[in-house]
Amino acid sequence: MSHDNPYQPPTVSVHDALAVDAKARLYSLRSIGLATFLGSVFAGGLLMALNYRALGRPSQMRMALIGAFVGTVALIALSMVLPEEVPAIAFLCVQLAIVLSLAHLLQGPTIRAHEAQGATMHSNWRAAGIALLVLLGLVAVMVVLALLLADSLPG
Repeated sequence: MSHDNPYQPPTVSVHDALAVDAKARLYSLRSIGLATFLGSVFAGGLLMALNYRALGRPSQMRMALIGAFVGTVALIALSMVLPEEVPAIAFLCVQLAIVLSLAHLLQGPTIRAHEAQGATMHSNWRAAGIALLVLLGLVAVMVVLALLLADSLPG
């Protein structure tokens, strides 16, 4: 006969579900915000995808990359449609708000638990470098698109 009490609460901590390998290095929420500020939605989404890779979540990593790409394309399309009087800071504020909200919602508890364990995080300098490389790539794509579209525009 078993002496288990069916009314006893579980012995597993809820916080164990958020436990992350202490050797995994993640980007902090500040790093994701910095990357978004310097390099667009794609840079912030890329850091979130890299966090998912470090956490061993490949399907979420792919979704973060797809979301970052779609968000970047949507912002580029929106910038082409809106009048020039719309200030550029509006785009930056929208990008930051969306990416930071998603980062807090999707990765915030895991990142905070990882930091509470005393685990090493990636530096903000590394996040800034990645963001600037992403920005350089986006500028190159925009220049190529502008050159290709310039020939097809009347005038």
